[in-house]
Amino acid sequence: MPGTTNDPPSNRTDLKIWQQNLRKSQGAWEHLLRNLNPEKFDIACIQEPYLNPVKLANASNLGRYWDVIYPLNHHASPDRTQTIILINKRLSKNKWHAININSPNVMAIELLGLFGKVRIYNVYNPCDHDSVLH
Repeated sequence: MPGTTNDPPSNRTDLKIWQQNLRKSQGAWEHLLRNLNPEKFDIACIQEPYLNPVKLANASNLGRYWDVIYPLNHHASPDRTQTIILINKRLSKNKWHAININSPNVMAIELLGLFGKVRIYNVYNPCDHDSVLH
């Protein structure tokens, strides 16, 4: 039956998105990876990700199911990265692309599918100010 959760994302009219602030916690990162079911979720929008000592989101099974998208200037200043997006590898790379935003706090992707064209923004806004929104 078309449109069920187990169909490849290109055959569905919905997207399943996981959103979480990890507060840079390795334990929260490991919990997310154990519970982020690639058969259920298409995208994960992560704020304050845990990054390993070489400033990458890493795990032995991460690359098997997920493409990790970093902010535009992540490699120039990885200590500032506050957002990442994980995209299920079942989503065809021909059906999505990252939107370049020059901020470590804001990322976006654009997807095309039976659901139409959609842009998803991942925003980290610190609690002590709202400068990201201006």
